[in-house]
Order: sequence, then C-alpha cells, then structure tokens
Amino acid sequence: MKRASKRFFLLILCFFCLLEPVGHAKNIGHYGQTFPVNEEDIRKVIMNKLYALQQSGDLEHVQRDLEQKAARQAMRPNPLALSTTRKPKTFRISPAVTVSHDVWTPDGHLIAKAGTRINPFERVHFLKTLIFFNADDAGQVAWVKKHYTDFKHVKFILTGGDVRVAAELFGRIYFDVNGIISSKLHLQHVPSIVSQEGLDWQVKEIGVNDE
Repeated sequence: MKRASKRFFLLILCFFCLLEPVGHAKNIGHYGQTFPVNEEDIRKVIMNKLYALQQSGDLEHVQRDLEQKAARQAMRPNPLALSTTRKPKTFRISPAVTVSHDVWTPDGHLIAKAGTRINPFERVHFLKTLIFFNADDAGQVAWVKKHYTDFKHVKFILTGGDVRVAAELFGRIYFDVNGIISSKLHLQHVPSIVSQEGLDWQVKEIGVNDE
C-alpha cells in the first residue's frame, strides 16, 4: 500500500513540477506618501453602492453580466503568445526540482526531505503525451486531428481557442491558462508534442510545413 501511495504522489509531482514557481516574490518598494485604509469606510461605500443598484433594479443585471462574462472567459481564456514556426526543433527539459519542505504521503511515508533535488522520472514513467495547440488555427487543428492517434495516451492542451468547440472534436480539453505549463517547458511555438524521454521532458515543436 505504501509503495502504491508513494508512486501516486511521485506521478502527481512529476506533472506539477511544471507548476513550480519560477522564483520568489521580491519587495520592490513603493513611491509617494501612503495613507491608512479605513476598512469601515470602504465597506460602507460598497454596501451603499450595492443598495443603490438593488433599489434601481440594476443589481440583477450586473450579476447576470458578471456571470456571462465569467462563462465566456472560462470557455475562451486569453490566448497565449505562441506562434507557429517554419523551423521545427526538438529539445529536452529536466523536470527535477529542489523541494522547499519535507514531502510526505498521507500514510506518513517520507518521499523527500527539504532541500532534496528530486527528479520524479527516476521513479515513475509519465505515460501521457501532451499536445499543445491553438484551436483558432485551422492548420493546427488539422495537424492534431491527423496525428493524435499516433500516440497511445494523449492530453490535449489549448493555448488559444474555444474550449467547448475543441472538446467537441477531441473530447476532454485543458487550457494552459496564463501559460503556466508552456513557460515551464520553454515552449515558443505550437503545435508542440511533449512526452517523457528518459529522465527528461522531450519537447517537439512542429513546423507549419510538417505533414
């Protein structure tokens, strides 16, 4: 049971190594005079505004607009600035990270102590192939439709486009919101194919002329 639990946690770490922060936040100072914030005054302003909207009948309209905006944003997040390329390339990225604190499984098994450099691929194999593409580009969609069956286990990750429309074509779809995953993989172009190769991630940026 402990072995299975440890293996599961390493698989999770393997994928979420991509989500490790790039660096630590820094205090860059401030400029000009600062003033204390009166929390009570702010609360009163907000409540008065909400009351005025309610009295005018506009509150329901505002709520509906916010819900519709959130729904649109969820279905079509902001696209990433990843272009196509005429110069395809393949490169590798290490998934290894240095853990900042002790990592334990729920059953109390220590996986790694703080400060340990850990590469999940030393213990587990990531079976899925990640396909990054912009669903607003008909050429990229056509390439993905033609080639995704070349891989046994695929996870589709959008960098642009409508999630609902893409899901109708490919099933379950993920969106790389804010480019968190693609930036960790150093992606610059799409479509791209990412999979485990040895102890690294192998990234293949596909050229627009590739069939």
